[in-house]
Amino acid sequence: MRGPWAVFVVTSIMIAACTSTPTVSQSNPSAAVCFDAANVKGLYDEWAHKAADTNLSDGMDMAQVVASFRATREIASELALATAADPVAAEHFQNAADAYLKVPSIPPHASLASMSRSDIDRLERATRDGVSAMSAGIDALNNSPIPFC
Repeated sequence: MRGPWAVFVVTSIMIAACTSTPTVSQSNPSAAVCFDAANVKGLYDEWAHKAADTNLSDGMDMAQVVASFRATREIASELALATAADPVAAEHFQNAADAYLKVPSIPPHASLASMSRSDIDRLERATRDGVSAMSAGIDALNNSPIPFC
């Protein structure tokens, strides 16, 4: 009788282990949480590509600049959601998204030469603040107690 009973117990334990939902330990809430490394890296790489298109220079396609600012803001917001398990990192990414909201309205046919100095300054400040917040978010992730998986 020992053989069938042992099979029953092992099978019951395996079924319970396979059907239970993971729980977060009360003593260590981040124990069952991890960041999706591929998702975070993919979003960051996409942001870096789009952020390069926000650097201002004469003869730029301002419609492309506008689209790149919109994309960088959306990506920063996605990173804030993807890293919500770490409130410090998520806040930095949300700060980056908020910084990109401060970009002045740019008509698609505008040129850098036709923009006012204050609008150019606002563009540069939004870019600088966005990049700074993104860097702080990456630093926070690198120092986070939550691992990548």
